[in-house]
Amino acid sequence: MGPADLENIVKGLELYSDERTLLGIGDDAGVYLYGGSVFIHTVDFITPIVNDPYLWGAISATNSLSDVYAMGGIPLNALAVVGFNSCDMDIEVLREVMRGCTDKLREAKTVLLGGHTIDDREPKFGLAVMGVCEDGKYLTQNGARVGDLIALTKPIGVGILTKAIKEGKIKEVDIQEAIDYMLALNDRSAILAKRLESSSCTDVTGFGLLGHAWNIAKKSGVRFSIDFSRVPIYDESVFFIKQKLYPKGALDNYNFVREHTINEGLEWWQLLILSDPNTSGGLLFTFPKDRLPIMNEELTKLHIKAWIIGEVEEGEGLRLYR
Repeated sequence: MGPADLENIVKGLELYSDERTLLGIGDDAGVYLYGGSVFIHTVDFITPIVNDPYLWGAISATNSLSDVYAMGGIPLNALAVVGFNSCDMDIEVLREVMRGCTDKLREAKTVLLGGHTIDDREPKFGLAVMGVCEDGKYLTQNGARVGDLIALTKPIGVGILTKAIKEGKIKEVDIQEAIDYMLALNDRSAILAKRLESSSCTDVTGFGLLGHAWNIAKKSGVRFSIDFSRVPIYDESVFFIKQKLYPKGALDNYNFVREHTINEGLEWWQLLILSDPNTSGGLLFTFPKDRLPIMNEELTKLHIKAWIIGEVEEGEGLRLYR
């Protein structure tokens, strides 16, 4: 569901919380204090975005773990959430999905404790994950400060590519770079964010880069100024969106932020690609400008990439330029 629909559903609910509830609905994950430890809880599941069931399971697991990393935590254990129609699909397909998932959980040192399955016409797979923030200093979407730099750790445009796969316009083998990024855990990106003393953080998933940027800007009371020319984008995504091939979610996401956006010269396709719903995207975080000199050193140590895509300004909403 789109961000506007989700906001309307939650609005007005009388949610119970207690003195140990550190962060409830509204961020990437919930945060709860118990026995002196800060625990992080999240759940995410997706329909198939690639044709290979092993890859789908691995990407879905990576995507589900991402919210824990976005909060600056470490995933501890998980429960599988499965929707599968065994009458229409061979059970070996689900076995391959689970194999992809368990391989990725092994890499993340996260224990699979169990799960739940339902009979579902459209297959779905994901995880409910519990993590911990060992130092107690969890990251949130609230805290970006004027003058901070804005960093992104993975390219965008995955939604366009998965749409192209479903329509038979491209195959997984043709988008290996995007698949490699989707399979990459955000664990080291979370370490980078903390070492750079991040003031706010989220991961770029279903609401698109602009939707997630708007969430941080709104909660922090600032404006995100984003330079389109510095945003990493998959070449294939640019090719397809110029042919007007993109998921409906991209348009929904842009309409959600449109009235809060100052557009300084971007074309329609550029606005939509910035709004494209991603799966297993990178971390989007802000950090003090005086930490920039150590960024390249940290990237080398961690063997990851990150791009500075803009700066936090006074004001509200988003400002886009090129």
